[in-house]
Amino acid sequence: MVGSSHEALHRIFQKDPTLLTKALQKVLHVPFPEPREIAALNVDLTEIEPVERRVDTLLRAETDEGTYLLVVESQGKADDRKRGSWPYYLSYLYEKYRCEPVLIVITQSSATARWASRPIRLGFPGWDSLTVRPLVLGRTTCR
Repeated sequence: MVGSSHEALHRIFQKDPTLLTKALQKVLHVPFPEPREIAALNVDLTEIEPVERRVDTLLRAETDEGTYLLVVESQGKADDRKRGSWPYYLSYLYEKYRCEPVLIVITQSSATARWASRPIRLGFPGWDSLTVRPLVLGRTTCR
């Protein structure tokens, strides 16, 4: 059950959103950019409509160092929607199975391999909240 101390820790920022960015900048010395405007959004993240989300192949690998989920995605060409899908897949799988997911992209195209190997960084410049670094198997040299 949520208590008053839990609510007090975050509700102060709903009352004065500028306090949060000031705290980041002055207390934590995080170089968060000065906001022009801050708006409170709906906090409910529940998905009420089923959304089909499927990875191409999902394997569980038991090793001496731990258990890993191997998330294999076959990629024929660059698709910028994957920059949102892949972090979602990994976060969801970690929450569901409580073991480390590893994204592996398979491609036959050197251009797609270069595109897929770019890290996906979520956050603001200099402070990534989440970074996805796919392992890419595919053509790495141009022919």
